[in-house]
Formats: sequence, C-alpha cells, structure tokens
Amino acid sequence: MKMECLCVAGSGRMNEDAYVTNQTKHLFAVVDGVSSLVPYENADGLTGGAIAAQIVKEHLEEENGEQSLPELLAAANERLYACMRNDRINLEKKEALWGAACAIVRVEDKFIDYAQTGDCMIFAVYADDTVRPLTHPQVSHLEQAAFAKWESCISAGIRQHSELMEHCRDILISNRYQANTEGGYGVLNGESACPDFIESGRINRTQLRALVLLTDGLFMPRPYGGAEPRWEETVLPIVHKGLQRYADDLITLENSDPECVRYVRFKKSDDKTGIVLHLSE
Repeated sequence: MKMECLCVAGSGRMNEDAYVTNQTKHLFAVVDGVSSLVPYENADGLTGGAIAAQIVKEHLEEENGEQSLPELLAAANERLYACMRNDRINLEKKEALWGAACAIVRVEDKFIDYAQTGDCMIFAVYADDTVRPLTHPQVSHLEQAAFAKWESCISAGIRQHSELMEHCRDILISNRYQANTEGGYGVLNGESACPDFIESGRINRTQLRALVLLTDGLFMPRPYGGAEPRWEETVLPIVHKGLQRYADDLITLENSDPECVRYVRFKKSDDKTGIVLHLSE
C-alpha cells in the first residue's frame, strides 16, 4: 500500500487540522478542529479548534484495536469533554465548546471499516475510476442558506470579504447551535449526544483502487452562480496527479480570488488535510 499525506495551513492564524497514520494498527484519519465562538487561547497560544484536533489525534493514535471506530470517536469525544472541564470551559454554553470533525478508516485485508462526523469526507475509488462517497458532509444543508446569502450580497455589488462575512455572520452562528441536534449535524465537542450523530459502515475491497480522506479545505469550491462541483472533480485529480499537486493548484485558484467572490467560500483558504491510500495499482 502506498500512502500520500498532506496538512497545510490556510489563511487563518494557525492550522486547526490534524491527521493520524497508524500503519501498525491500519488506522488512518483526518481531523478538522472547530474553534469556539467565544474567543479562547491556552497558555501556548493554541485556539480551541487546534486543541480539539490535537486531543482527537492523540486519542486515535493510542488506539489499541479493541474498540469499533464509532466507539473510538465517542471515547475521543469524552476525552475532549474532560479536557474542556479541566480548563474550566463553560460546558453549558454551546458557543464556548471546542470541536472537531473527523473521518477515520481501518484497513483490513478483506474490508474497510469507516466512521465520520462533521464534514470530513471519505471516498472509495475503484479500478474504473468510479468515485463512491462513503460519507456525507453533515453541515451542507445548513451551509446552503449562508452560501445563498453570500451570493445575493455579491449580486448586490458587495466585493469585500469582510463585508460579505458580516452579512452572513448571523446564519453561521445559528448553524453552530445545530451541532449534535436533530436536523443539525454531528461533531466531536464533548456533548453527550455526539455518539448519536457518528456515521459508520464497512465495505469490501473488491476492485478498490484507493481511499481518499479529506477535510473540507480540499473540496473544490463552487463558482459564483454555478453548480456545486461533483465529487469526481475533487477526488479524481487527487488520485491521478497527486495530493500535493492538487493542493497547489487549489491554492493558486484561491489566491486568484482573495475576496471570495468568484468562488463561494467563507475563507480565502481553509486548512487542508488529506490522506490517500493507494490500495492497488
């Protein structure tokens, strides 16, 4: 098995992504930290999102093979809760919680187990280049309202990212309150409801060429006024030309549109983390 890994900071102050490659345990994961809405930094200057990503990463790296993947993510969620309580985070306020999205796989000889929460994604790529999403970006239905508002502001003549963000801020804040609720989305944030929103499954390895795990910073963005890109437009270039080259091309595109008006997104460049497992050539 050949493996590619990448973890690149976006345009934010620090990289809140992480990844896990435990080849001994055949365990691989990408993690996307989510900072609290209440500003927080620890003594080392790390944001809540960065801390959450590292807590989840460290927990997964200690995996002993005795738990299922959903159980493993639920245990990471409990560890995150304990760390926030230890740091005296107000756990009664949703806006104060640190969080992390995660996509994880365990690669066995005959099958692949997977689990996911948030908007990290896992794709199976077959010998004929069929791309099969194993997961669903759980926040996409909530983001659509913010994207629609963003586009309506562009149509009204707004061309500054800061102003576009200000018009959409209330929607984005409202979306955060939907974490681990019915009609919302799953995220590791210490809440007891979190395990109910972890999705998981198993596939066999027949004709399976590669597995691709991505945080949302590597998704091809939607052009203003255009259709949402198909997953193939993100996944196949990664498999064919390599993760690093795909990321370089995406960053070039993002840098050409710093105000986020040609391609609809909330940051010029989000943190980008990916793992590609080439299972057969």
